[in-house]
Amino acid sequence: MGMLKRIGRDPAWQDRTARAIAGTVRLLHRTARMEFHAHPETQKIMESDEGVLAGYWHGRLLFLPLLWWGVLRAAGKDPNTPAYSLSSPHRDGAMMAKALNMLNVKTIMGSSRAGGTEAFREIRRTLKAGGRIAIAVDGGKGPRQRVQGGIMLLAKHSGCPVIPTTGSCRWGKQLNTWDRMLIPTPGTKGVLMLGAPIRVPKDADKDEMARLERQYEDALNALMDEADRRCGRLPTPPAPRRTRVEEPLGGPAAA
Repeated sequence: MGMLKRIGRDPAWQDRTARAIAGTVRLLHRTARMEFHAHPETQKIMESDEGVLAGYWHGRLLFLPLLWWGVLRAAGKDPNTPAYSLSSPHRDGAMMAKALNMLNVKTIMGSSRAGGTEAFREIRRTLKAGGRIAIAVDGGKGPRQRVQGGIMLLAKHSGCPVIPTTGSCRWGKQLNTWDRMLIPTPGTKGVLMLGAPIRVPKDADKDEMARLERQYEDALNALMDEADRRCGRLPTPPAPRRTRVEEPLGGPAAA
């Protein structure tokens, strides 16, 4: 195990792995037959220049670039328009950030443990400029499919909508990792889905924030269950609830 950790820290190995991930996603983009579905209100938002917070579960990370390309096509936007994603500064998160950067998904580095405050400020600046930012809302360590906080606070301070986003596929491999990562097979059929937006009032108190967070969590789980059903997959159940350590920003840290 010690040797594997040493290999994982090697910059050359990380670079090769990031390139392999990016190459796999490009292959999926060329060969997969994905249906794109967006809630009508969300579709209007995506066609506008408003900043957006898009939350997804960590286990569907590999669908993120496909979702963004689907958004650009459906909204008639420039296909070279970048999206943004929050990424953990942990080595696995940094490796995934390299892969996302190769796919025109620009990364903002930070978490509650390192760089969180500056990341929060950068996210607000990006949203104010009309950027679309994706955040893994169950964080980098879980529990699976349970919102770890932060995204509703960002929505409150920015005034931007929070949109549930997910994807699924008919053919692929679901790993036995904490997040049950789903890896699509090239050539698969699948769906990419954006749910109804949620807005957080500027004057929302702690109880209202908690209610909206639960509403968002339930909506995202229901959306992913629907995506899985459309692809003939059994839904992935969320992990049991537990008292959590707040991770205000989360991000696509690898499992």
